[in-house]
Amino acid sequence: MMSAAATKTKPRVMSRGGIIACAVLTLLTPAGLLLIRLARDNAMAVERIYSRGWYHGMATVLTALTGKLPFSAMEMILLLLGAGILLFLIFWVREAIRQGKRWWMVCLKRLWIIASAASAVFFWFVLTGNLNYYRIPVGESLGLQTEATDVETLRSLCHLLARQAAELRPQCEEDAEGVFASSVAYAELAETASDAVTALDKIYGVQLFDLAGRTRPKAMYFSEVMSYIQLTGVIFPYISEPNINVHQPAYGISSTMCHELSHICGFMREDEANFISYLACYNSGSTELQYSGAMMGLIHATNRLYRYDQNAWQEIYTLLPEGVLRDLAANSRYWKKYETPVGETADHWNDAYLKANDQTDGVQSYGRMVDLLIAFYRAQGLI
Repeated sequence: MMSAAATKTKPRVMSRGGIIACAVLTLLTPAGLLLIRLARDNAMAVERIYSRGWYHGMATVLTALTGKLPFSAMEMILLLLGAGILLFLIFWVREAIRQGKRWWMVCLKRLWIIASAASAVFFWFVLTGNLNYYRIPVGESLGLQTEATDVETLRSLCHLLARQAAELRPQCEEDAEGVFASSVAYAELAETASDAVTALDKIYGVQLFDLAGRTRPKAMYFSEVMSYIQLTGVIFPYISEPNINVHQPAYGISSTMCHELSHICGFMREDEANFISYLACYNSGSTELQYSGAMMGLIHATNRLYRYDQNAWQEIYTLLPEGVLRDLAANSRYWKKYETPVGETADHWNDAYLKANDQTDGVQSYGRMVDLLIAFYRAQGLI
């Protein structure tokens, strides 16, 4: 007769409940891909059902939970996630050792858990922002018509933006090195930026930007890490939170705030978020925001001009006052320090991400805001 110890079998590697849960979560990937496929050619439906419907309601709830927190919830979540991953790996090794010859089954289980978790994260991203890539373009919503533009019109835009920056710069504060410095505390600047984006609804008679007033851009504690991966700001769509790299040159912080708030409002395309940021800064009563927006617009427009007419580009820069030139030089020196293999890799990943979401120019789509700026000033008869 065999003893009880001899007949004892090892427990299952994965419970029935775990198998069902992983199977269901894994199916969320094809479900998410199906939603993206349906959204690609149905901008009107995306705008009505998703952007102004589901997404707006969901973001309203999420910003109510995270918007008033004085710190970046994203950073806390990522730190906890890192700790969770470490524990997951430790338990993985321990379980594999206990299962002996069935270690490969443990590895398959753990890999399935990772895949199902990634599937759930992907699907939640689709629900919390990704489909906004396929909504009606903001230019169309604001009644702006973009069209092919000659270099002369582009040069006129650059002159206009250069004049804006030149007129605003003397009104701004400087540090000991003569470089732009913020005159207000971060919290006040964040509130001003939120109000500036929200005000666009009243200024342009639309209902597109109210979500910006429900949250505040968060200053990241690990901001310099963002510089190493070449990012001035980022939204954490899973909780509708805008996060700002406050280690960057000061003149860019305001426009970055407005840019990330534009994403919170459901405008995920980078060129559109830049344009909305410019509009918010331009219409703001804050000189600091106005200058930040003018500089962002000037940099994008002159970068485009440089590709077509380097002599005209040089002419624009000879018109800029010393204060603006010092700010641009300080900006170049700052980002030069972070031109590392890590930053280049992050830039390639960002490029691939943009292209995967139908921004076919990749990172170059950051410059397409120029077309919207031209349409904006052409509608006013200024260029």
